[in-house]
Amino acid sequence: MKPEILKKILEENVLSRESKEKLAAMHDRISAKEFSDLLDAEGNQYVEFVQEGGGVWGSALVGYLYGLEIFGIRFLKVAGTSAGAINTILIAACKSKEDAKSETIKDILFNWNFADFMDGKPYVRSTIHAMLNNKNFLKINSYLAIGILLFFGVLAFVYPTEKIWQTKILFSIPMLLVIVGVLFFAKFYSDLRKRNSGLNPGNTFLATMKEALDIFGIKTVANLNEKFVKTGKDLNLNYRYGNEMQYYNKALESIEEIRINNLEHIDKIRYKIFYDSTVNNEYYKKDPFYLLKSEYIVITTDINAKIKVELPTMANLYWSEEELKHISPAEFVRASMSVPFFFEPMQKAINKNDDSVKYAWKFWMNTLPENINPAGVFIDGGSISNFPIDLFHATDIFYPRMPLFGVQLTSDSDLLSEKGKTASQVLKSPLSYAGNIISTLKGFNDKTFLTKHTFYHLFSIQTVNCGSSSWLNFFMKRDEKEELFNRGFQAALDFLNNFEWDQYKCERMMLSMKEKKILKEEDTKTVG
Repeated sequence: MKPEILKKILEENVLSRESKEKLAAMHDRISAKEFSDLLDAEGNQYVEFVQEGGGVWGSALVGYLYGLEIFGIRFLKVAGTSAGAINTILIAACKSKEDAKSETIKDILFNWNFADFMDGKPYVRSTIHAMLNNKNFLKINSYLAIGILLFFGVLAFVYPTEKIWQTKILFSIPMLLVIVGVLFFAKFYSDLRKRNSGLNPGNTFLATMKEALDIFGIKTVANLNEKFVKTGKDLNLNYRYGNEMQYYNKALESIEEIRINNLEHIDKIRYKIFYDSTVNNEYYKKDPFYLLKSEYIVITTDINAKIKVELPTMANLYWSEEELKHISPAEFVRASMSVPFFFEPMQKAINKNDDSVKYAWKFWMNTLPENINPAGVFIDGGSISNFPIDLFHATDIFYPRMPLFGVQLTSDSDLLSEKGKTASQVLKSPLSYAGNIISTLKGFNDKTFLTKHTFYHLFSIQTVNCGSSSWLNFFMKRDEKEELFNRGFQAALDFLNNFEWDQYKCERMMLSMKEKKILKEEDTKTVG
């Protein structure tokens, strides 16, 4: 990083004193590091980037993005869920791939009034506001209602009355309270049914997202695909060591070095087959950018088909090719942001007669045309995969050209709940029991993948602690957004400061060799 750039960054008002001090202390070390072997003409280094969902914690993701970008890191593949989906689409839509995008995205998010997205009945906004201001809101009001009911119920029996009408009044008061309570819940349930089990239609969010994309001239999915999705040499990138046979030679040299350093763990027959196939790979010998592709993916869940949906990869399950030329990518984000009960599920009628739709259902679901679902019903992708890092995991890699970076979000309360509980705490009550079951099932796809592939926690992923902030605080003020931004920024600096590209390449290749059973057992604790 050039001194004049550092000086300009240190003058940023959005950065806290702690952020500036950390940047000043770390910038020399980070600036000297290598993070990828894929570079553009300006020297920017390219990575794959996955962002976890987290409601209104998107400002933390943007802060993390900013921390990466100021050190010349750019993004070839991006993916995310919910809040991560917002950032994913904006990264893909904003400017060119060579440009830094975080400041533009920051301005967009900071100018949004999240409370506007609560476009349901007025009582929804006021109730949620009260709940956020007091985490015991429901408990206190439940106890209060029960207390009042008991008070008037007991009063009807113990208070002396001289006339029948007085007795009737005393007994009618608790009955009226019960009736009012029943009517309230009946009204609430009726509203949920009318709004497809969602308190807010989500139309304001969709319109706001469309407006943000319109700024960049992205009005349709076809526009975004044309702008961001490129392959091979069309990406206009350079391999760090040269654009001819250098990548091929580097791969052979590094693979052989791994064998020499792990002789006692190598399956010799499998290694020979693997190495010979690598030597004879004419594709990579001639083209270091073979199979290289830029792409964006957002995750949602279709509760009708009961599947995780990757958009736009699986978009033809729901939208025809012709429809994708007319709909905004904001539709994908709206599908990913459909927080159950908070937003209405997003629905999409499916044209069963379209050839592209029929092909997609046959390809993805092995479904005949007559059995295609009439509609997709989307809820928040985080219900299945809130951190879809598995999307960019490849078992069969020639040799790493760029790393996979991931950022997860947590909070003080999440960290506290992750500490081990006793069996009695887990089974404290039926509600506690049910809550732990739901917590286990939520994001099960991600947890299973990361448990199996511990490599990513060790070398790819950084977690941002969002403190005491609530991921559903749609009343978040600018200073709260700035605090989250700084938390993300500082987490990015910590990650970059500890990242070692050469070690990443070696360990990632060892993981691939382990998956191919070439490495018979773990060579180090990091392989897996």
